[in-house]
Amino acid sequence: MSQITSWISLFYQIDIEILYEFLLKLATVGVILIVTWIVSRILGSFISKTLGKISLNVGRQARRIVSWLVWLIGILIGLDQLGLELTTLLVILILGGLILIIALRDTLLNVASYEFINTYSPFKIGDWIQVGKYFGRVVDITWMNTTLMTPDNEMVHIPNSKITKNIVINRTAPGETRISIPLTIDDTLDFSEVEKIMLEIGTELREELAPDSKPEVRVTNINNHAIKLMLLLKINNPAKSEFIASEVRKRAKIRLDEIRRKASQ
Repeated sequence: MSQITSWISLFYQIDIEILYEFLLKLATVGVILIVTWIVSRILGSFISKTLGKISLNVGRQARRIVSWLVWLIGILIGLDQLGLELTTLLVILILGGLILIIALRDTLLNVASYEFINTYSPFKIGDWIQVGKYFGRVVDITWMNTTLMTPDNEMVHIPNSKITKNIVINRTAPGETRISIPLTIDDTLDFSEVEKIMLEIGTELREELAPDSKPEVRVTNINNHAIKLMLLLKINNPAKSEFIASEVRKRAKIRLDEIRRKASQ
């Protein structure tokens, strides 16, 4: 009976020692995680302030990457304290990461492209951009897509990865967008009179023009019997560029026909 009692006593003693060691390891892991959090905040704040002087978006992105790295190192050290081999953990982490990258490659490409757009800001919400054959105003930028509203009020959802792979033309300037409207006239017309008419037409459309801007007329080519002109206008709304160009051509046609009729009389 005394032998059984000693065995039971030894069993409880072993259990208490195991529990004590386990709790001690948990406490150590807790301290490691707290230190990791503190280091992550300090390093992240330092990186953000340093690189934020160059660009706020770059500073935020760098802070996020540094925080992830610090937390990854802290978690690996904590798991190592629990008795898991660090080498095995790294192998599992790498293999798991490769599987996730292969399975979610399209999603990850869109997310990475979103980070690029958000960091370097080639355009922003409200800008008028052209991506391939699509042209419109940026109305939303999400982790997966950039949404454009076309001049025909159609919503186009373009994957972010497609945007970073294509040439993006941002047609939005600060408060204005310049358009050029070509026109060909025969050399029998009085050039100074034609120039005056074109400038008058541009002035008549002043409600569509950018403030303090004036229409300009330039000669682009002179052939044997023709002169090629270009009316330059700075407009507020790029979506109206085709409408304004059409309006200019219609008014120019009417007035030039009047000149020809007067000349033939």
